[in-house]
Formats: sequence, C-alpha cells, structure tokens
Amino acid sequence: MKNQVLQGLAGAALSVFMLSGTSFAASEANRINVQATGNVPLQLNVFECGRVLARDISIFNPAADKGVSMKMAVPCYLITHPKGTVFWDGGLPDALIDKKDGLEYYEGAFNFSVKKTLISQLEEINIKPSDIDFLALSHLHVDHAGNANYFSESTWLVQDNERTIAFSKDAGNYGFIPHDYAQLKNSKTVKLNGDHDVFGDGSVVILSTAGHSPGHQSLWVDLPKTGPVIISGDLYHFQKNRENYGIPIWNSKKESIHSFARVDNILDRTKAALWIQHDMPLFKSLKKSPAFYE
Repeated sequence: MKNQVLQGLAGAALSVFMLSGTSFAASEANRINVQATGNVPLQLNVFECGRVLARDISIFNPAADKGVSMKMAVPCYLITHPKGTVFWDGGLPDALIDKKDGLEYYEGAFNFSVKKTLISQLEEINIKPSDIDFLALSHLHVDHAGNANYFSESTWLVQDNERTIAFSKDAGNYGFIPHDYAQLKNSKTVKLNGDHDVFGDGSVVILSTAGHSPGHQSLWVDLPKTGPVIISGDLYHFQKNRENYGIPIWNSKKESIHSFARVDNILDRTKAALWIQHDMPLFKSLKKSPAFYE
C-alpha cells in the first residue's frame, strides 16, 4: 500500500495544479449567516500531518517574494461535538514517513515530508478512523486528502462539484490524485451545494469558499472557551499572502476574490480568529493533540 501511495504521488507530480485560467461558479444556493454564541461544548484537537517546503513562494502570489522559500505546516483537526465527531482535512499520506529526505513534487517546487503519522496521533487519544462520524476535506489536493482513505466508514461532507470532478477523467487537471480518496467513492456521502451546518446548531459549519478548487471549503468552529475560529483550508497559505490578498497561480481569480470578501465579512462581524492552515508561525503557536481547545 505504501509503495502504491508513493508511486501515485510521483506519477501525479507533473499534472498537479493546473487551475490557472479556469472559471467555475461558486454556489449561492446555501449561505449560512454564522453567529458566535459559544453555547455548545466542543473539543478541538490539532494534529501535525506533514510538512511542505515551498522553494519559491511567488507561486502563491506572482506579485511578491520571487525566489523566496518557506516551510509550511500541514495540520489536521478533530472536532468533538455532543452529537458526534468531525475530522477536518487528511494531511499528507502517512506512507511518506518512510521517505527520510521527503518527496520531491511538482518538478521540485515542493518537498513533502511526514515525521509523525496521523494514525499514531489518533492512537494517542484512543481514536480509530472508524470512530469518526463525519469527514470533511477543505479540498482534494494531496496535502489535504492524503489520508482520506482511512475514513471510508465516515460520512463524507463534500461539495457536489468537487466530488464530480474528483471521480472524472479531469481529476488530474485540478491537481487531484484519485488514489488518495478512492475508497470514499462508495462511502456514505452528503453532497453539498454551499454551506452546511453539520449538527444543526451553528457550532460547526462548513463554509463554501471556492477559488483554490471548484468545491473548496473552510470551517467555522464556535468554541465556547476559546471563541470562534475559522480554519482556512487553502483560502490563504500564509499570513503575508492573506494581508496582500495574494492569489496562487492555479486559482480562479474571480472566485478567490469572492471568497476572500466573504470570510473577511464574517471575521469582521463575529471577531473570530483565523487559523491559516499552512502558516508555520501560527501552527507552532497552537497546542497539539493530545492537548485540545474548548
């Protein structure tokens, strides 16, 4: 299995991230006006699910930082609600643990590495993937869906257009590697067309934030003690790019701008914290599982 994963990564490296110039419409069918109430007792665990070395971060913003490299975090998250559990993002494949020097990717633009497997971190808190009620991925690129197959017994919460592309002949053109999530094809699935209130009480809400992929999602979590948090997915990749509204070369510019404005409005209105998933300084500041946020 590990060899198959590594072969899949290598084989997809030249076709990944081909969204530049692509147009796709963000869904307006379902928009939830999230509110910070802190009324639901939640627990949020943060896991380290790999690292990325980006050798030229102008790929994330062609207007800035040409030739500058950056180490980037790859986190995963577990949200525990009185009515069930949600696992957010699958990180890089655990199989990369065997690659001492990491894996070169996208013609050397990135190096992917894993120093601690997701499975070992779940074992630390006595959780098995089969215990998870819901799986939600921000999108289906390898650093967010690499361990998705672990959760084939969970209910998959995915935007309908993202899933349609994922199992089509065009998957590689969007940077998707079907092997990463193949076992989800027959999983119980809720196909979304916009936002989704996972438990019906406003505490855990998937936000439709298209731009980086056709069905890209971010996550609202209303923690009673910590306060509300928006977990970004790849809406942004690091703090400076968020401040500059940098748009990666493979994004849909129109949809990215739309999603930036939407999340800005929510942050301004609710005073939620923004957790930019790949931002290394932010990730280092967070307490990691088995510790958790409430």
